[in-house]
Amino acid sequence: MAEPAPITTTDLWDLNADPERLEKLAETWRSLGTKVTSAEGLINDAAQQVFAKEYWTGDTATSFNGYRKKFTADVELFGKWAANVADVLTYTATVLRVQQGLLNEERKRLNGVPASSDYTGLTFRPRDAEQSKLVTGAITTAKEIRRRVDEVLAEKKRDMKFYENQFELISKEWKPRTVRLLNLNIGQGAGNSPGDSSGTDSEDISKIAQVIAGQDTDIATVQEVFQHDIADLEEELENRTGDNWDVKFEEASSKYHANDDWPIIGDIVNAPFGNAVLVREGDVIEGTGDSERVKLDVEGGSITLPSNEPGKGDTRIDDGEGRSAAKTEVQIKPR
Repeated sequence: MAEPAPITTTDLWDLNADPERLEKLAETWRSLGTKVTSAEGLINDAAQQVFAKEYWTGDTATSFNGYRKKFTADVELFGKWAANVADVLTYTATVLRVQQGLLNEERKRLNGVPASSDYTGLTFRPRDAEQSKLVTGAITTAKEIRRRVDEVLAEKKRDMKFYENQFELISKEWKPRTVRLLNLNIGQGAGNSPGDSSGTDSEDISKIAQVIAGQDTDIATVQEVFQHDIADLEEELENRTGDNWDVKFEEASSKYHANDDWPIIGDIVNAPFGNAVLVREGDVIEGTGDSERVKLDVEGGSITLPSNEPGKGDTRIDDGEGRSAAKTEVQIKPR
């Protein structure tokens, strides 16, 4: 009787899995969950000591406590999900180890059947019909075991994807938020005399706006600016960025705003002069609140206005108020 035909198959009896590595990863995740839960407890215990005895009350305390509750709730979820990830990894490792054991037993049943291996897989050369039946039966059983393994892996992959999405949401929620601040003295008080081209003038406002927008600024503190140029600066910024800007101006003094050209054309007498805070609304900043002038203990200055009438001397104009700063509340969007 002729020998049965050779039977070639991939190596169905080796899952090429590493359950030990999965178990080590599970230990890491479980340890992380324990540490996170411990951190949550420390935060809540400290807060309890402060708020239970009313050591801290008022609006700031209420705001912080709400923020703290939201934060620790997410910390608690993170700890819980970290433990769940550890359980998923442990379960998967157990399934792989047990099912690999079953495959090993099935493969041992074929030890008496001549076989060879190459890069394409295994080739069995059964000596008789009984061995041929043994090989085909072992292949069928191995495929069934692998089917069960694939079902478990697909289910656990979905579980891991769920936790990955949850961790990403928490990460996004508590990602550090930055605000870019630009402190800019535009020097409209410099060279503020008729015919003096030094300093910054009204026609330079578009360039100032480009400097602010080009730095991707969220808050710009602008010193030495005339109030009548602020509206143009706000419009230029909104056109360049496409965002809404809140502008707060605080007057330090009234100044004579001299034009660069001779004769004295376009000059403004007693023009409000001071500081401005420009705030860009966006993902982090909601808007602005109260604004006030803060007086600084510095003497005021003056300019000399040349006479434009024969026989009369130059005129000294004092700004009178000295230096001051603008203080503006910036409202940050709650998380």
